[in-house]
Amino acid sequence: MPALASDFRILVTGGCGFLGSHLVSALRSRFPVVALDVRNPGADEAFVEGSVTDAERVDEILEGMGGLVISHMAPRAPGVYDSPKLPFEVNVEGTALLLDAAVKRKLKRVVLISSVAVVQQSMTAGQFLSIDLLPSPDSIYGLTKALQEETARYYHSRHGLEIAILRPAYISMGDTLKDKYGVSRPSVNWQFIDPRDIGAAALAAFALEDLGCETFYLMAGPGAEQRADIRHTMARLGWTPQFRFTGFPVD
Repeated sequence: MPALASDFRILVTGGCGFLGSHLVSALRSRFPVVALDVRNPGADEAFVEGSVTDAERVDEILEGMGGLVISHMAPRAPGVYDSPKLPFEVNVEGTALLLDAAVKRKLKRVVLISSVAVVQQSMTAGQFLSIDLLPSPDSIYGLTKALQEETARYYHSRHGLEIAILRPAYISMGDTLKDKYGVSRPSVNWQFIDPRDIGAAALAAFALEDLGCETFYLMAGPGAEQRADIRHTMARLGWTPQFRFTGFPVD
């Protein structure tokens, strides 16, 4: 993929959420970015309202876009993931509709925010998380993320979409340890990753010239290199996490 022009527009789904807002901020350091969400809690002028489950709306919004970041998800509210209905509708079907519209609109570059939950059983068993590890979700949430990834691979192989699959673990602010729910953990472990570092990885994925459909782990807590192949992420994307969660008690 040739170097991108500064007017290369990127759509970020779930762009007003905890992670989405950090993705928007990072990407705006270089590109015009539009945030898509079902609500706009702030005053962001570059915001469009809509649902990823509305095929016509998705197709309309992607017109004129050059890139796409898929970071939406069904809310982790109590009971939502007790049934596959809403998670499949938002996480899986919504992702498929976005990728299908991306093909129609001739987009080439996509960043998919997945999750380490795709390989949760392997992680629980203490296996080293390599990029070729087979999916082993142990929850409806993890299953939907695995299906997002498989959908991405289909659109890559059939339609040539260039897709970076980012697999973060526990997303928490590197200075306050607050997560999306405003909860601050008393200690850290290897799974911690700051949303600003995820944003930096997404930005690096748009700069990569020869992207296929590739997986990248994103963890930066103590000992992360020994538990997951973040060295591949660092080498391939030229990415170095700025927040390593030092100075906090370790689990």
